Amino acid sequence: MANARGRPGQLLGPVVAGLNALGSVWILGLMLLICADIIMRGVFNAPIAGVAEMVAFSIVGIVFLQLAHTLRSGSLTRSDLLLIVAERHSPRLKGFLLALYNFAGAAILAIALWHFLPSFLSAWDRPERHFMGNPGFFQIPTWPLYGLMSIGMAATILQFLANSVAALRGEAV
Repeated sequence: MANARGRPGQLLGPVVAGLNALGSVWILGLMLLICADIIMRGVFNAPIAGVAEMVAFSIVGIVFLQLAHTLRSGSLTRSDLLLIVAERHSPRLKGFLLALYNFAGAAILAIALWHFLPSFLSAWDRPERHFMGNPGFFQIPTWPLYGLMSIGMAATILQFLANSVAALRGEAV
């Protein structure tokens, strides 16, 4: 168990890793589904209904599940030119700029989540009105996707905040 002086986000790490693993397993399942659809289509002339909808649904869900891990691992795209220049003048300035960057990321994503939550709640309350696909052919409710997006955004906000605290402490981000 992490103590109060431990690295920020130590408790967040397993959650972020779990969401990333779930996204990876989902990718594997999606690949199997696509292969099965190709075989069914080619061999039996009987495609699996809704594969295109499930792929579209899945891509968005996977991105949000793996976003916090992308940030945690340092793989989120950013320009480091200003950080390199700042580090030459002062490592503390670099830490401050990293903290500011991460705090701004948390704030922007928190605003996005705040504005997205009503869509999730509406889809949760009225699933018959919120779906993807073609009525009568294949439909999938959107509330599970919206829920995963909300969870992914919340985890990424927490990761941004943990990175911000680590940068202020002078720890590697």
